[in-house]
Amino acid sequence: MFFEPNKVAAGGATGIAILLYEGWSVPTSLSVFIINIIMLIFSYFHLDKITTLKLTFGSFLLPVLLFITPVYNLVPGNKILAIVIGSITFGIGLAVLYTLDMSSGGTTVPPMIIHKNFGIDKYISLFIIDGIVCLGNIALTGMLSFFLAVMSVAISSMAIKLCTIIEDRLVTN
Repeated sequence: MFFEPNKVAAGGATGIAILLYEGWSVPTSLSVFIINIIMLIFSYFHLDKITTLKLTFGSFLLPVLLFITPVYNLVPGNKILAIVIGSITFGIGLAVLYTLDMSSGGTTVPPMIIHKNFGIDKYISLFIIDGIVCLGNIALTGMLSFFLAVMSVAISSMAIKLCTIIEDRLVTN
């Protein structure tokens, strides 16, 4: 709704799927499904079983929703606004899922594993992973998409961090 119609791979399993679609016409729902299965296997071995069970729901729901939802640009004619809105929406949604010790699967799983084992904030490792995915835009969708993707990752990371700060203050009060 925000990223795929604008050909911006702003990280995550969906970003990888957008790149695979742009480069080789692999359906995004199929790519996300395969990535999510791989990440569920990692979750099973590195996270607790309850978390893996919670991840399973999102891991299967997201590819199904991608499959049944048409690619439609909600903000036609303004890529920057579409990416800003999409990034804030994504960041808030992911922060809520992280608070519930859940995610939609995919590349949000490694930050959960890294946090569990090393105590590194999830938004930092997610920022790094997403930054690596963003590099694919240079080759497959162009420099503008790359810059928009990097901007998106920064905005999403800030939204996650802001939600984390708000949650911490609400919990401690």
